[in-house]
Amino acid sequence: MTRIACLLFCICVLGFKSHAQQKTQINILNSDSLVVAKSGEKANRFIGNVQLRHQDMMMTCDSLYQYADSNYIEAFGRVHAVQNDTLNLWGDWVYYNGNTEKARVRRNVVMQDPQITLTTDFLDYDAGQRIGYYFNGGTIKDSINTLISDEGYYFLPVHEMFFKDSVKVYTPEYTLYSDTLKYHTENKIITIVGPTTIIGENRTLYSEYGWYNTLTSHAELYKNNTLTYNNYIGSSDTLVVDSLDGTAVMRRHIHLYDTVNKAIVEGNYGEVLKNNEYAFVTQEALLILVGEADSLFVHGDTLSISKDSVGNHVMKAYHHTKFFSRDLQGVCDSIAYPVADSTIYLYETPIVWASGNQLTATNISMHMTDNQVDRFFLKSKAMMVNQVDSTMYKLLPDQRGVLFNQIKGRDITGYVRNNELYMILVDGSGESIFYPDDKGFIIGLNRATSSMIRIELEERKIKDITFITKPEGSLNPLFMVKPEDRQLKDFQWHIEKKPMKKEDIYK
Repeated sequence: MTRIACLLFCICVLGFKSHAQQKTQINILNSDSLVVAKSGEKANRFIGNVQLRHQDMMMTCDSLYQYADSNYIEAFGRVHAVQNDTLNLWGDWVYYNGNTEKARVRRNVVMQDPQITLTTDFLDYDAGQRIGYYFNGGTIKDSINTLISDEGYYFLPVHEMFFKDSVKVYTPEYTLYSDTLKYHTENKIITIVGPTTIIGENRTLYSEYGWYNTLTSHAELYKNNTLTYNNYIGSSDTLVVDSLDGTAVMRRHIHLYDTVNKAIVEGNYGEVLKNNEYAFVTQEALLILVGEADSLFVHGDTLSISKDSVGNHVMKAYHHTKFFSRDLQGVCDSIAYPVADSTIYLYETPIVWASGNQLTATNISMHMTDNQVDRFFLKSKAMMVNQVDSTMYKLLPDQRGVLFNQIKGRDITGYVRNNELYMILVDGSGESIFYPDDKGFIIGLNRATSSMIRIELEERKIKDITFITKPEGSLNPLFMVKPEDRQLKDFQWHIEKKPMKKEDIYK
């Protein structure tokens, strides 16, 4: 045990001596005059053109105090230190400890290396580790950027700076405001690690984690990201922006809002190309046209926004498109919505349900006012079908089976007021089948033809039918009507395709 203790003691003593040997004295190389410390004083004073060396650092100043017993100095007036012939440090006053190789530099401080120039009034510098720390405000400039913050660290060996509190960065493309960030002085990449706002000429980015390359204007943001561009506001879990190409990629929980047209686009993957000339969203893509009384929800495999020849926006949804609102539902392959035209065009086997009425035609379009449908246009082979609500009538035995009011023609125009279909005009080759009632009893089947028909509705029921030109028709009791005569030619009922709730548009 005694020999082990002696061995440990020797190791400790040798370790201490080895460590002590690493400490070198500060050498005063030159001064105009010297005032030697008197009895009771601790410091010698060197005055005029003072020059000293310590390790790999040279320093000049107007005067200094040397505390030889403690191996530290205090330098005053035009202090200039050079380390490794690459780092220059200026200040009005410097306290430097030769044992710890740590310095405190105050007033009119400038730190300069081949990458950056730092100016501040308060700098602490560790010459051994080559780490600088400033507080109470500092400004950093390099070849392209200017960075300002209340406090910051500069880790010279890895060319990285860390900034904290009231950070401002001025780049050729953006002005950046942050709480906390890092900056690599060689590759000019800013790493965002706190609430940060990046403001450009016509767009603003907000994020709390990510990075931005000030050389290429490329940003990748990963936390609480928001993009504001003209009248658009967007957010997503991941946002990748390349300002030089004018492109952006969004991933997961995408939410885009057009504040002018009151339209919202959502999804899980999207791209914005050519400075917003074209954008698309996929993966559970959703378009919401926000209205005062109700909103229209539109889903397709892909949603896109582009510009027409005169610069107006065109929204599209394709393929397997469905839409839903409280009083309006529909399915088709794709839709197009030229915003300036205020009309939504439905393509490939469109079906629309309005106020309980099924509308079909070769081509269907819907005119919008304040994101609410006010007119329908059914072109070619137009047909409207309305199922008679059996709970509203006392049906007789001969009225068994589902009954449908039906109207068809070459073209049909529907008019909507307060989200309710209130009038329909049939233009060309009009035919109709409907079931009039008297005091709660259906009195028969009315079948009529006319080249032009006007139908008025109230509370989703046919209130009146007017045959405008050359009407021909008959009213027969149901027991006299064959089942096959209860339907017009080309009658189809597609209730299984109708979205019954908002979630159904994704099915």
